[in-house]
Amino acid sequence: MYPTHGSLFGIPGWLIFGVVLALAVGAFGWSLWTRVLRPIVGGKPDDRFDRLPERVGKFLVYVIGQRKVFENSYSGTLHALIFWGFLIWQPFTLNLILEGFSDSITLGALLGPVWQAYTFLVELASVGIILGCAMAVYRRVVMRPASLTTHADAYIILGLISGLMFTHFASEALALRLTGGASVWYAPVSSALLPGMPAADAAAAGFGALWLLHVGILLAFLVYLPYSKHLHLMAAPFNVFFQNLRPRGGLPSIKDIETQERFGVGSVADLTWKQMLDAATCTECGRCTDLCPAYATDKPLSPRDLILDIKAAIAGEAPEHQRHVLAGRADFAPLTAGLPLVNGVVHEDTLWACVTCGACMEACPVFIEHVPAIVDMRRHLVLDQARVPETAESALVSMERRGHPWRGTQHDRMSWADGLDVPAFTSGDDIEYLYWVGCSGALEDRNRKITQSVVKVLKASGVSFGVLGPGETCTGDPARRMGNEYLFQMLAQQNVETLNGLKVRKIITQCPHCFNSFRNEYPEFGGTWEVTHHSQVIADLLAAGRLKLARPLPDGTEVTYHDSCYLGRHNGEYEAPRQVVSALPGVKVVEMPRNREKSFCCGAGGGHMWMEEKTTKRINWERTQQALDTGASVVATGCPFCVLMMEDGVRGRNAEDRLQVKDLAELVAEALA
Repeated sequence: MYPTHGSLFGIPGWLIFGVVLALAVGAFGWSLWTRVLRPIVGGKPDDRFDRLPERVGKFLVYVIGQRKVFENSYSGTLHALIFWGFLIWQPFTLNLILEGFSDSITLGALLGPVWQAYTFLVELASVGIILGCAMAVYRRVVMRPASLTTHADAYIILGLISGLMFTHFASEALALRLTGGASVWYAPVSSALLPGMPAADAAAAGFGALWLLHVGILLAFLVYLPYSKHLHLMAAPFNVFFQNLRPRGGLPSIKDIETQERFGVGSVADLTWKQMLDAATCTECGRCTDLCPAYATDKPLSPRDLILDIKAAIAGEAPEHQRHVLAGRADFAPLTAGLPLVNGVVHEDTLWACVTCGACMEACPVFIEHVPAIVDMRRHLVLDQARVPETAESALVSMERRGHPWRGTQHDRMSWADGLDVPAFTSGDDIEYLYWVGCSGALEDRNRKITQSVVKVLKASGVSFGVLGPGETCTGDPARRMGNEYLFQMLAQQNVETLNGLKVRKIITQCPHCFNSFRNEYPEFGGTWEVTHHSQVIADLLAAGRLKLARPLPDGTEVTYHDSCYLGRHNGEYEAPRQVVSALPGVKVVEMPRNREKSFCCGAGGGHMWMEEKTTKRINWERTQQALDTGASVVATGCPFCVLMMEDGVRGRNAEDRLQVKDLAELVAEALA
């Protein structure tokens, strides 16, 4: 019955089949090695073999369970149908290969009734795979989401997958015709095709042809896979397993920075093996680009295209996706293979467009790490090439010389406290909390009002706290995100020495960027403290009854809360700020459509607080419009950067009479009895 069980020109069919199979597997292995595995093996070290039980758990949830994929219900369903279907198909594929050599050593022959039950599952899975492929075609042809790539590769893969399923059903129906022509319970779909099958004589030839076609499609799929975007079918499980388990807000350091001669990522040779794996894993789904605030406001950054261009550079191919970054510029030149990664494949304007909000990483179903890669390339620009946007350079110089990024400030670190009787922090043995005011809270006029409100709230609740005043200096967050890792480490070590010398144990900060640095990045430099954001402290004080809010806002006042990226996505705190807003008397809370994990950045992160936007669409104006669209009269937030950016957006939208911007501490202070 099987065409490989005979002979051709006197050569046993099974031998010919074995040779063809070996050639296909060899071609697949060679392509996989040269295009993917060899670059990954040659990548720079990155320790991703820690916490193995946790990694196994993540694998089960996100690979087998497809949890992230299902965050988009339509595309998640179609991908899960295809993925789960192929998982079920694997033993059947092995059996198919064994059938090519002999029909007596197959899994079907060995397992009998168990194999029949499994065959029933394969029939159902095959229907699911066909349905998934049809949904994918419909999405590309009819739905056509803007971020989805539309090249022919997807249709080739979908065609091969569908071909496997249809030839399976047809060949199984012919096999049933040859074995008696009766329907069987374990092959319901194939049995349903029996009436349309030819008589037994013709069925034998048809079965042989379809079996060969089915095997041919399978081997073609195998050979083509390393060259297609569907390489992620193999790479994604590994990328999920080796995902970052450190806090998302904590960027990896440059180790032994004083002895390094080259910084960051400027070429393919500088990439770590995990960054290589990231590039091979990209599914081209576009979810990262869909949520990117830079892309939404016409900046020259598409996170998906960035990763795909890195993938092309690794393979030694000309990048195709980010040409629009250079199009129309005086320095435009065709992008070809062999260019340097930074300012060759990836233009510096692309790197500086990123606000490090993490929306791309939150959206990615296969855990690609876009932001660390971008910051690594910024490090190369700043530390190796000394290429920094002018306004960003001014902030870096100010941090180095004056300990803060604000140019031209006339304030000192304690002038905000005049008349408030604010206690100085002397020692962690005597005072429970160090209230870390931060550069924005101490030196920027608008944010000094927030600082005063925090002090009022802490005093009203009897919290034991003190401030450092002149002893404070910038945590270095802007320096690290802008790529000046050297300056960040210098500031971090200085602050750790100061705080440990004062026996600090607990820190309150109103700035999510300071909060993130202390909590997620300073432990590497010896700073291990209990760090809380002021929204968390206020929520706890309200829950404990230590704060009494007696002054209601005007009846019917609607407040919408804007999630700060560095408090929300980077540190997972979404509830405490909402508990504070909900506790305000006389307030109705409304949510913006982009909230929590999918919140839209204010536009200040990644050093953009001190960089000029070069496009007419501004990120903060876009977010302000989203707040205005809710009809709320107050937008609350828990970040001094967000306050400044949203207030600028209110002015830009000429909405001063419709929307106020308030920090949570200001709202609570106003409501105190």
